[in-house]
Amino acid sequence: MNSRLSDAFLAFAVPECRETSPLYCSLTEAIAADEDLLLIAGQAPVGQPVPNLLFAAVHYLLVADPTHPLAEYYATCTAEPKDPTQAFPAFKDFVLNHQREIIELLQTRLVQTNEVRRCACLFPAFMYALRHFDPQPLALLEIGCSAGLNLLWDRYRYAYDDSGKIYGDRDAPTLITSEFLGKRSAGLDDSLPLVSQRIGVDLNPIDVCDPAEVDWLRALIWPEQHERRKLLEAAIQQQQEVELDLRTGDGFAEVSSIAAEIPADTLLCIYHTHVANQISREKGEAFLEAVRELGRHRDLLHLFNNLHDAHLRLQVFRGGLLTRETLANTDGHGRWLEWLA
Repeated sequence: MNSRLSDAFLAFAVPECRETSPLYCSLTEAIAADEDLLLIAGQAPVGQPVPNLLFAAVHYLLVADPTHPLAEYYATCTAEPKDPTQAFPAFKDFVLNHQREIIELLQTRLVQTNEVRRCACLFPAFMYALRHFDPQPLALLEIGCSAGLNLLWDRYRYAYDDSGKIYGDRDAPTLITSEFLGKRSAGLDDSLPLVSQRIGVDLNPIDVCDPAEVDWLRALIWPEQHERRKLLEAAIQQQQEVELDLRTGDGFAEVSSIAAEIPADTLLCIYHTHVANQISREKGEAFLEAVRELGRHRDLLHLFNNLHDAHLRLQVFRGGLLTRETLANTDGHGRWLEWLA
């Protein structure tokens, strides 16, 4: 048995999905002890989060043809799903009967959730960071952009409690809810910036005009999470109305060449969330040095997590000088943030 992969599934169960997906939690613990399924899951590429990828592959195929008994346990296939603790026999049967299709998806697809609610953390972080600069047009550069939905952080509206107070673009059709644990950040009520460029780079950018690509995004959302699914649909609709520059490439390696295209009279905003953990330490250090070199010659800000730890961190380069701040602890799905700055 592949003990490393087994441990990965157990780590996914606790605390990743125990509270948010009883189905995946139950299935994960059973998969971790099943040699047949671990062998299939092991066909995924190195560096990908295998539990997420396997569950998405099964979900993708099941929703397309919900006639298998496994569909009776998925909230995306039935209004009254059965007891999730009894789902494993049907799950294993489905995987074994769709082994070829699942392996193909494992080897050709990536985990790219494009979690829109993370914008509830990006919005206060950017509004706070922009207080370091005079008002000027922004050039957004997101690394690991997936479908580019988080390039629209300034185009959504936000609620952080039940008071009715709305932040961001108050006329936006997409409402994102979240919660501050404790104090709030400065700048939430400041005027929204003018964004002149929205560039997203991904190894495999997702085209939201392609139904199969959108179905894969939907499959990455856990079955019980209806609110995440509704938010995704709203953001996709809004994304189609905004001009984005989505590129195929390695943004960590290409940051200097992309930055060279951006006019000097715009503020370069480089950001990436929940993606730097997928690169090597050496590559991460080379990227940070590239950002430092850019910052010696132009003003910019760099917003990120998962390079060193899970904190949301900010680097501000102004006049060639670097200022660092730890901004927040954040929930991976954007449901809450604890402001630290």
